[in-house]
Amino acid sequence: MFAALDKKSYYSRDEDEIYLALNNACLQLYTEILAENSGFFIVWDTTSVSLLPNQEEYVLPQAVSQLVRVRERLLATDPWRVVDPSNLNDPEFVDAQFSSVLGPDQDGPVSDFMYYGPYLDMTDAQTPQQIEKVRIAPIPQEQRYVELVYTAKFLEITGPGSIMVIPMEGHAVVLYLAIAELLGANDDQNPYFATGGGEKKIQFLKWVRARQIQKVRSVEPYVQDLD
Repeated sequence: MFAALDKKSYYSRDEDEIYLALNNACLQLYTEILAENSGFFIVWDTTSVSLLPNQEEYVLPQAVSQLVRVRERLLATDPWRVVDPSNLNDPEFVDAQFSSVLGPDQDGPVSDFMYYGPYLDMTDAQTPQQIEKVRIAPIPQEQRYVELVYTAKFLEITGPGSIMVIPMEGHAVVLYLAIAELLGANDDQNPYFATGGGEKKIQFLKWVRARQIQKVRSVEPYVQDLD
């Protein structure tokens, strides 16, 4: 893809500009994928965090973008208990926790704990990793297992060793969007790639939207008409 971008921009942009255009195109598509399907870049993690005695604040994995669900249990044989966020009216909680991403797994026993976050304190905001944290209340008095379900962060593209998280079905979109940016840097007003990228993106997002092919059972209402 780098070679194609270099050629289509008439070999006029340096390497850093090409990777920046590629990164910008991927980031744009990443955010639009999440708008269509919030469960696309999802991670189940049962090893990164454990509740510890007398510890209130916990560091989240670096890959966390948005928490979808938190559960805990005392013993490995116990059922998982859902840990609610401290603000049940938070729009992020409503959208993420009660979406179709996890389906019936959201049901079940409710934990006595609640969490606040994820948040980024000022110290961590000044680091390249920008690792987020959560606070647990009440403060645990024994060690507990924790399951995190979260949307993974976008992986930036900075060079040939970077990972492209966009699925291959969207690579043509990325290519067209990046070419349009590079041509714009050359003051090239040819709209072909910008228009084509938009059209390809529409088709790709339809694929993202329809990718979940499992269908839930429908239930007929008991009372349909009282007249």
